[in-house]
Amino acid sequence: MRNNLLFLLIIALVGVFTNPSLEKHQSAVRDQVAELKEIDGDVNGDTLKKLGALLGDAIGLNTMEKYLNNNVKREDLKVCSLTKLKINGDYKTVGIGAFGKVFLFDDVKGFVEEKVEEIRE
Repeated sequence: MRNNLLFLLIIALVGVFTNPSLEKHQSAVRDQVAELKEIDGDVNGDTLKKLGALLGDAIGLNTMEKYLNNNVKREDLKVCSLTKLKINGDYKTVGIGAFGKVFLFDDVKGFVEEKVEEIRE
């Protein structure tokens, strides 16, 4: 029993010191967005720049970078952290960060695809 408690304490301690920063959460969202290829034929240029331009037009921002800086936040739970993205005025949890990594749910891709469809219509 004592060994199990010690093991859990060590794992928690490692989690605290390897909890990803806000920049890692933003980078994970940026990387997920960069992987989208559905808009390749609509605009010339790099995928991230195209998506940034499309989203920028849709939400009144110039670049995807500004959007991420203003709308992605990190909720620190000490051992791990949550990636939150502002969607329709409310922050929604779209990922989790632990042990130096950020894992995003499929919600990010769905949100971006939804914004691209709004622009196309």
